[in-house]
Amino acid sequence: MKALGLLAALLLGAGAAAAEEAEPPTRLDPVVVTPGRMEQRASDSPASVTVITREDIEQSASRTIDDLLRQVPGFSLFRRTSSVVGHPTTQGVSLRGIGPSGTSRALVLLDGVPINDPFGGWVYWNRVPLLGLEQIEVVRGGGSSVWGNYALGGVIHLLSRPVTERGGAFEASYGSRDTANLDLLLNEVHGPFRLSVEGNHFTTDGYKVVLPSRRGTIDVNADSEHETFNGRLEWVVSPDVSFFLRGNYYDEDRGNGTPLQVNDTSAGDLVAGGRVRTSDGSTWTFNIYGQDQAFRSTFSRQADDRNSEILVLDQTVPAAAAGGGALQWSRLFGSHLVLAGADVRWVEGETDENVFSGVTGIFQRRRVAGGEQLITGAFLQDVFTPVPQWELIGGLRADYWLTYNASRRDTLASGVLLRKDFDDSDQLAVSPRLAALWRATPATDLRASVYQGFRAPTLNELYRVFRVRNDVTAANEKLRPERLTGGELSVHQRWGPLDARVTGFWNDVEHLIANVTLSTPHPDCGAGVTTCRQRQNLDLGRIRGVETELELRPARAWRLVASHLYTDARVVEASQQRSLEGKRLAQVPEHTYTLGGRYQNPAWVNASATARFVGRQFEDDLNTLPLGSFVVVDLTLSRPFAKWGEAFVGVENLLDETYATGRTSEGVVSIGAPRLIHGGIRLSF
Repeated sequence: MKALGLLAALLLGAGAAAAEEAEPPTRLDPVVVTPGRMEQRASDSPASVTVITREDIEQSASRTIDDLLRQVPGFSLFRRTSSVVGHPTTQGVSLRGIGPSGTSRALVLLDGVPINDPFGGWVYWNRVPLLGLEQIEVVRGGGSSVWGNYALGGVIHLLSRPVTERGGAFEASYGSRDTANLDLLLNEVHGPFRLSVEGNHFTTDGYKVVLPSRRGTIDVNADSEHETFNGRLEWVVSPDVSFFLRGNYYDEDRGNGTPLQVNDTSAGDLVAGGRVRTSDGSTWTFNIYGQDQAFRSTFSRQADDRNSEILVLDQTVPAAAAGGGALQWSRLFGSHLVLAGADVRWVEGETDENVFSGVTGIFQRRRVAGGEQLITGAFLQDVFTPVPQWELIGGLRADYWLTYNASRRDTLASGVLLRKDFDDSDQLAVSPRLAALWRATPATDLRASVYQGFRAPTLNELYRVFRVRNDVTAANEKLRPERLTGGELSVHQRWGPLDARVTGFWNDVEHLIANVTLSTPHPDCGAGVTTCRQRQNLDLGRIRGVETELELRPARAWRLVASHLYTDARVVEASQQRSLEGKRLAQVPEHTYTLGGRYQNPAWVNASATARFVGRQFEDDLNTLPLGSFVVVDLTLSRPFAKWGEAFVGVENLLDETYATGRTSEGVVSIGAPRLIHGGIRLSF
């Protein structure tokens, strides 16, 4: 840790600070592309948009995208665990509390291409290094009218740093728990060609994820290691014509807290696309992509004293996807900006499982289950600006979903083969949206929207069993797509250096897919199980709430932010289990708060601090396993040196708060990260 001491000395070393000029603070209005699939200023969008800039990324103590996004109101993962140590299948993202299971209810894009896992819908957050990002746009509220599947609760768009000149960036850090991160980004410009390559390596010894009072001899650190390579080649023919080719490879290995529980993933994708502006004022964009991956995970049954475990499930999940990420056209006709497009995504995947007895550990069967999915859609949107004070948006999208070639094969230990072919399933969904922005005064904006959206069940939900210690959740091949109807109303007010926004929202989700506790165990749960659940459609879930966001810039060097999200997320109707009606949706807290402050004075020090409160929530559908509230404080200090470098120190969970991230039926409590300190340098050249 001597290196951290030297970095701290550098940060706080002597150096007279130049007197700060008495200039009024400025607030830049960022350009966003996500809300309507077109470039517009955030203030011109009739949607709730939060933008995380390059500066925000560098001033955060977070080392992963998911930890960085936790400061955004409404953002949450299925579990409270960071992706640094969390199992990938718990990394499904939801916005505004729409997400009572591990599958995402928000679409995550990297430069316009979906990166939600093709088999399960979760997100490999570590797959995208922070160094290569220019901006993150978080759009809350139904986005299915232009983005289709997954965008029930909104869209998270990760935008890469543009290549404009030869140069690069390098970041290296080291910290507690033997955590190291190396990231190198290189850019080259030669005539009309632009090349960007990035390599990232991350490793950590991790920490024990079980509450100390419940640990046994099998509890070891949840360690992880991953490597990422990104490459992008652009051909800029003219200001109106450009093409690109992008590739990504990701490889990770994880330990999940006991010797027998591990998982690893290898994944790659290739994307090609372009943009053409024609003489009539039309803009055409297109891309095509292919994705391939292999995911493996093991699960064990642990003894009550946690001094022994036996392997009960060894899964390998190969999956592939291909698609066209919107052939899109737009053109301005007077006061109408018309946008139209279509996209398609094909997915193939299966779960290959060796199943062992939960009592004896003896091999019982080999289970193979999976199929194929096709989701395709077309959309039309009109942005009408009759007068400068008004902006009206009407959008309509139709999606067709088909699951086919699905089957399950069980080869018993005796050699007997059992096979079941599932019926094909399809559905047509129409997702409309109406939205309005009224600039009532130069300082007051009013926004309103109503919308519908849909999400198809993933192959993971349909066919894959999963286990959390001794609690097992079975698949359900009869799941129906979720259907959301919702709306929101927002007031945005500016008083000099203070910027305030309040948004109320209401979402009803029909056929909401949840992990439902069974009174009669499902055969796939097996023996030696504490609790057996199954993914099932609930008739109706209702999510209502209020978001409040404040930003104050009292002086050029200072920025203060505060936010609060109140969410009332409950089961309204569940005909298959009436006892769930009125219960809160699992994993959705009622209150979350964020308070942050930033001070920037490069001649002395840049400092940023964030405090995040997460309220009480429940682990399970029956609301019998509470997870208490907690507060986590993060701190970052940085100081530039020369004209090309910056040294930094970051502290996550400054107060070393112990908080629960999960709880099983037998009372084993998982915990979040302890205090973590890291320091390093960031170079630009």
